[in-house]
Amino acid sequence: MTGDESAPRRPGVVAVARAVGVSPSTVSNAFNRPERLSPALRERVLRAAAELGYGGPDPVARSLRSGRAGAIGVVFRRSLAYAFDEPATVELLRGLSDVSDPRQLALVLVPGLPQVDPGVGPAVRNTAVDGLIVYSMAADDPLFQAARERRLPTVIVDSPAVADLAALGPASPDPGFVGIDDRAAAETAVRHLLELGHRRLAVLSFGLTAHSRPGPADLRHQAEAVASVPKARLEGSARAVAAAGLDWSDVPVELVPVTSAEGCLAGARALLDRAHAATAVFAFSDPLALAVREAARERGLSVPGDLSIVGFDDTAPAAEGLTSIHQPLRDKGRIAAELLLGDASAGSELLPTRLVVRESTANPPDAAQGVGT
Repeated sequence: MTGDESAPRRPGVVAVARAVGVSPSTVSNAFNRPERLSPALRERVLRAAAELGYGGPDPVARSLRSGRAGAIGVVFRRSLAYAFDEPATVELLRGLSDVSDPRQLALVLVPGLPQVDPGVGPAVRNTAVDGLIVYSMAADDPLFQAARERRLPTVIVDSPAVADLAALGPASPDPGFVGIDDRAAAETAVRHLLELGHRRLAVLSFGLTAHSRPGPADLRHQAEAVASVPKARLEGSARAVAAAGLDWSDVPVELVPVTSAEGCLAGARALLDRAHAATAVFAFSDPLALAVREAARERGLSVPGDLSIVGFDDTAPAAEGLTSIHQPLRDKGRIAAELLLGDASAGSELLPTRLVVRESTANPPDAAQGVGT
């Protein structure tokens, strides 16, 4: 006997209709269109349904009949445990909910895995949704390819960038895009440190591909980057360094592909071990920046006296006093959902950013020093 054969059958709408002495459509209306029934009749139907253990129409069967699931899928590059630990992701979800809640649409959170390989992706392939929001994924991520193969209305948030999609071939329908100018934002962050007088800089970055490993990223590795967000932020950082007459190859870059608390701290420690003379660090997220602060404290370094730190997203608690690039994360989620529910192929939206200067940055101990000296 199979598992399905041994499982108890779910009471159906016909059984409830017989118990009440009404048509199956009346039972359906009691759950889906209550305004079509008198309060007394609806109460009779719901009471009988409860006694029989019938909880309402099967949403899967209903979606097959209607062609709509009444749900938006949000596809993450990592497991949901990581997603819920990221303040930026939580703000994005708030923005999505601002749009989905009034419309009574479900948000289906579709997880990736810590180590993605071409054989995974059942969640994104099988989940019943009307459209997808793909959140910050490298163009070479197999999970992104699985999402494209669904051929559903899709909006990309942050990555892959529109320019990176051409190499992947045409999609049907073409995805929409919501993000920021990561290149310009990073250039602003690094320029701030340079204007304070810092010349010994270091960078703590996300992974540059779907398969990046923790560790240093030299110029060759940076040139191979396909993850749009860190690629653009490195380019913006390099542009600011070059404009100051300095050599970007002298700036240590450390990769943190998995931004769990442990991963962030391990990356921060590795960066400061290698760039022990640095007086300033640009971290590509606030959790990374706070990990740098913790690693500095372990080494007896003061912030900003010995080490200035700039983060990204502006999500750290106010008490941390972290200088950071602010981006409108909740607006980003809201606009992505509105675009998906309207016309996902309508184009792209680039939202504004700004540098918020707080107590974590100051002049270096010796403003006369040079990169690599």
